[in-house]
Amino acid sequence: MKRITPVIVALVCLTGFQCKQASKQAPQEKQIATVPATDDVVMYEVFVRNFTPEGTFNAIIPQLERLKKLGVNVLWLMPIQPTGVENKKGTYGSPYAVQNYTEVNPAYGTKVDFKRLVDSVHAKGMYIIIDEVANHTAWDCPWVKEHPDWYTHDSTGKITVPAGTDWTDVADLNYDNPDLRAAKIATLKYWIDSFNIDGYRCDVAEWVGYDWWKACIDTLRIIRPVMMLAEGADPKLYDSGFDMTYGWSTYSAMKKLWGGKGTTATIDSSYKEELQKYPAHYHHIRFITNHDENSWDGLPQMKFGTLDGSKAAFITAMTLPGVPLLYNGQEVGYPTRINLFEKYTIDWSANPELQQWYSNALAFYNSSDVLRRGTLDQFSTENKSVLIYERAVLGKDPLWVIVNAANEEVTAKLPAALQNKKLADAISKEGIATEATMKLRPYEYHIVSVSQ
Repeated sequence: MKRITPVIVALVCLTGFQCKQASKQAPQEKQIATVPATDDVVMYEVFVRNFTPEGTFNAIIPQLERLKKLGVNVLWLMPIQPTGVENKKGTYGSPYAVQNYTEVNPAYGTKVDFKRLVDSVHAKGMYIIIDEVANHTAWDCPWVKEHPDWYTHDSTGKITVPAGTDWTDVADLNYDNPDLRAAKIATLKYWIDSFNIDGYRCDVAEWVGYDWWKACIDTLRIIRPVMMLAEGADPKLYDSGFDMTYGWSTYSAMKKLWGGKGTTATIDSSYKEELQKYPAHYHHIRFITNHDENSWDGLPQMKFGTLDGSKAAFITAMTLPGVPLLYNGQEVGYPTRINLFEKYTIDWSANPELQQWYSNALAFYNSSDVLRRGTLDQFSTENKSVLIYERAVLGKDPLWVIVNAANEEVTAKLPAALQNKKLADAISKEGIATEATMKLRPYEYHIVSVSQ
């Protein structure tokens, strides 16, 4: 972690500030005045290169109606800027090796194309955020030559990669430099001023000074409301103005449980730790995959046993308090890991029944105040592999979530509130008659409403 010295941030584009704006801007739309309440966000991560065969902004537009029907209302686009060539990894390079902060990757289209995409998203009643890579640049970013003092140097005076990484395709920025701090704020303002995006997902946010993030976010919110997601889990990120952080701890506990190396108590303790560490308004994104996990750790159907196991895991992620996140290809069970440095083609016609399953699950989520705004009031740890917990909100019947995380039949002991009841699954409408125990098939799950 770099030491950050507080400075007064000049909110202007500096002389020599390379991230040049295009002389011909796309026409401005009337700016939408709001962003959704964080409780109402369902987020979908788009890797533009791999989301369509064309890998362009324009090719995303015909998919928007499908995504809306899926239940998504916020699109997060992985970095849209040009990818660095110098020291690049793989065939195409990492999108997180940004060559120029205020240009678009020509392989994706033009700025006019990007503005058309933003306008199309807004016309659907949806929102769009883009990735912000504040910590480092590509080696062929003009700043490397024009402003070498904006970078971190080793004892020999050479610009370094981010400490403790093998990210040889990027150069580490030094936020002790006040000129860099001002220049970077200007780049974030640019996309909001020029294209009316709705916010940012901020890469390795904990590696950049929290005081800089606060100055930056405060500045952006003078322009318009924005939603801000930090890749990180430090509670201090909320003091800097972020709305959402990553639920890494509970996600790790889920992988252990599904992998047979943890118990339901592992998730219970992880969630209770969240409540102790974070401010009352915290929101974690809840996921079973994302671009990092997919590329480096494996597919959901691998990490959670089978495709059915991944569905049970998603029900858990969706019903824990937080913000559901999907990664492109997840809803069709894409069978190949998507390497950050290569090109893939997702067959969106594959597994229509799985896509319908996700749509049904998210339709219920979006209709449920209990799931979107409720608390987690009871968590049973009596069964090692069967999660049973209650979600509740004032004035509504509580929901109980039952998930068998094991790839085997299990007889689970039920809490008193669920014993000897005639219930119905909230999504499938399947009738359920309970006794003191309940027999569950491998990876079986239910969300049930219990009248008060």
